[in-house]
Amino acid sequence: MQIAISGQLLGSSHSLDRILEVFRSLGVNAIELWPHNLIGGETPDERALYQNKDVAGAARLIRDAGFTVSCITQGSRPIQQAAIDGPVVGTVALKGAIDAAVCLGAPLVNCYLSGIPSALFVEIVRPAAAYAGERGVTIVLENEAHDDSGTAQGIRAIVDAIDSPYFGTLYDPCNFYQANEEPYPYSYEVLKDSIRYVHLKGGCHYDPVHRSSDYRGGTLRGFDDRYIGYVALPDGVVNIDGLLRRLVRDGYDGFLTLEPHVTRETALAFYEIEVPYLKGLLDHIAAEQAARL
Repeated sequence: MQIAISGQLLGSSHSLDRILEVFRSLGVNAIELWPHNLIGGETPDERALYQNKDVAGAARLIRDAGFTVSCITQGSRPIQQAAIDGPVVGTVALKGAIDAAVCLGAPLVNCYLSGIPSALFVEIVRPAAAYAGERGVTIVLENEAHDDSGTAQGIRAIVDAIDSPYFGTLYDPCNFYQANEEPYPYSYEVLKDSIRYVHLKGGCHYDPVHRSSDYRGGTLRGFDDRYIGYVALPDGVVNIDGLLRRLVRDGYDGFLTLEPHVTRETALAFYEIEVPYLKGLLDHIAAEQAARL
């Protein structure tokens, strides 16, 4: 498994070359890209699409820096627009992201249900998944707390309906926690055969009295007065050690991408905690395996 960091958090304040410098300083040479990490597009709609980006220029920059692109993410805007203008809008956006992934050498395109009906999402993704297969790319759906992707069974139903080897799930255990789903082992067990990519961040119940330094996120699913709190990965509720051991045992060899949900000003402090923590766990697991041989 390889560690990557999402470019989302720093994308609105740092150029891509500067983000790569920050990640390199942490000993990480893989990045997840978002549309706002790339130059191009005038209107918000144009900036949300990879078709309007300088993908080739970004690919040269990333290659020259010695980086790998773990995944590119297609944000919610074009998928939500498909609920108004029809599924073709979403399919075209995903196909543009797939073309960008090929140029960038990324194996995956991440997307969101974005609150639209699951049946419409399936209609959008089926032709895009076929196109992805032709281009050697896989589409993954990220679980989010407050729509049909928030539950493991909801994701399972979408994966089964699309029924393509070029479509799977992004597994974000912290997002499952926000959805009041058991992140691990339950959600993992339901989805393990379809997991193609993993996001990691620290989360817990937001408690401003006892943990006033935590970052308050959105509401926990099913509540209007309880919130998720974002913390460094070692302090979150998810059993990261157990999860990593299970991923190793089950043969997952993809990326583990860090994406702390904090402010840009505190991002580096979180990276400096989470990267060594994750590397240390992986090294320890590898040493245990070697000792058994």
